[in-house]
Amino acid sequence: MITLYQHPVSPFCITIEAILKYAKADYQTVNLFYYDRRAIVEKSQGQYYKMPLLEDGDTVVWDKTDLGQEIARYLNAKFKISLFPLELEGLQAILARYIEYEVESVSFKLNDIYYESWLPDLYDRTMWLRHKERKFGPDCVALWQSHKEDLLKQLEELLTPLDQMVSQQPFLTGNAPRFADFDLFGILGNYTFSGHNKLPKQFGHLKRWHEGMKKLS
Repeated sequence: MITLYQHPVSPFCITIEAILKYAKADYQTVNLFYYDRRAIVEKSQGQYYKMPLLEDGDTVVWDKTDLGQEIARYLNAKFKISLFPLELEGLQAILARYIEYEVESVSFKLNDIYYESWLPDLYDRTMWLRHKERKFGPDCVALWQSHKEDLLKQLEELLTPLDQMVSQQPFLTGNAPRFADFDLFGILGNYTFSGHNKLPKQFGHLKRWHEGMKKLS
């Protein structure tokens, strides 16, 4: 059985679990506290500390490169689910960079402002906040909260071309789901994780795509 070590709010963990479901894999998840990465460190023999990490028998896989597709490519090869067709490699590289850098850099902040609703453990919540403030500066979450409307406008601008891409086809690159679809599904899964955020109402095509992705995963 495959084991996915994750934090369920992570967009990249959401992506990998969606791929596992799509592949109809026999798997289990181990949800870790945000502050406790011991299992990750031990499974990777000290080479990694982030999430997700995937264990498949004696094989342990984690994302090592800039765009972090090693786990997805491993599952693609194992289950032969055609997430990375050769003719779409260039387009998917562009999409992944846009989705993970441009879209996610705004969308995660709109979920993070509700962190108290999805981090019930006091110590985990405090360590999460410590991590965020070390990375983004003191009171960063409060700052994002105060700029919520501006962030929403930015997100709408970033989602517009993606909505246009699925206006004439079922998925981002054509008639079948590819990695880019699961990548975006994970980012939006994080954005809506708290239950406070929804896809903006004007994105009817993207909403239809999102419902279709839910059925796949």
